[in-house]
Amino acid sequence: MQITRPDKKTILLSRLDALLCQLLRRIAQSADPGDSAAARARLYSAPTHDRDEADLIEDWRDYIEPELARLFLSALGVIESDLLTLRIDKKSGEGALSIPFQHLENWVHGLNQARLALAARYDFSEAEMEHPLPLDGEPRALALLQIRFYGLLQELFLRALEGD
Repeated sequence: MQITRPDKKTILLSRLDALLCQLLRRIAQSADPGDSAAARARLYSAPTHDRDEADLIEDWRDYIEPELARLFLSALGVIESDLLTLRIDKKSGEGALSIPFQHLENWVHGLNQARLALAARYDFSEAEMEHPLPLDGEPRALALLQIRFYGLLQELFLRALEGD
């Protein structure tokens, strides 16, 4: 994978192999908590678990959670739209994705949401997150690869945003 900035308005991800293209296409699906109570709890965690703060928790669920959901969907919509520009070279099989610089914050948020949802859904421990990737082809191994790849992209995008 190569990341370049051909101009001030664009970030270009190029030399993407088939696996990385597939991981990019899975961002929105991975970010969706679906029926996973753990993922929903991680993405929409209440500001407190103190039973004496029941009103605060109820207000949070009524007002903040729907707004968070809207923000999450908005960021993922931008990512999905950008992914429509993913092109695969028929000769080399490598992909290239052009991302408008103004979309990077949406990417950072969407990638973070996907990482949090995956980690919760697969119940990764801190120790598992630190160990080398298992090469057994199990769904948890793929999820851990996704988390790490999305984290790398987040870091690179954040650096680009800080440098601008």
